[in-house]
Amino acid sequence: MGKVECMDDFFKLLHPRPVVLIVAQGRSKVNAMACSWCTPISEEPPTVGVVLARESYTRELILESKEFTINIPSRELLSAVWIAGTKSGRDVDKIKLMNVTLKPSKKISTPIIEECIGHLECKVMSWYEIGECTLIVGEVLSAYADEDKLYRGNWDVRKAEVLLHLGGSVFVIPSKQVYLATK
Repeated sequence: MGKVECMDDFFKLLHPRPVVLIVAQGRSKVNAMACSWCTPISEEPPTVGVVLARESYTRELILESKEFTINIPSRELLSAVWIAGTKSGRDVDKIKLMNVTLKPSKKISTPIIEECIGHLECKVMSWYEIGECTLIVGEVLSAYADEDKLYRGNWDVRKAEVLLHLGGSVFVIPSKQVYLATK
């Protein structure tokens, strides 16, 4: 069997990817969106990058406030993730529809989603318009997670059930750790 051309959907070759809930707060509203185009960039300074569509309401709020939170949902929040990824905060109150609890962050004004198992509080360092998207680089000011979902500083896949987005309405959950055999 040979290789098949995938250029039209090249990004799908990089999935499944963790899906996060990004929370942004403007002058008048708090909004959340689902995002799987999120990555660490640097350890020092601690930075992450999130890629959002230019027409995204969350993007607009982030660029207004210059801060955001990244919230890591588990399997229990699958319905909330779907709502966050398929509705627009311009039209509806997604926080209410998602049935989640906002809680004050430790270091910034934008809240976290209490039901999530991990949180990063970020201050915008820079942003770049690339094609139809905006890459937002954020400095991580605080990061914390549910202690019982971690094992030696990593997610315990037996307990955390971190959601990975495969595409469309399909999500997967890591369930097995694979170790490299060493001599």
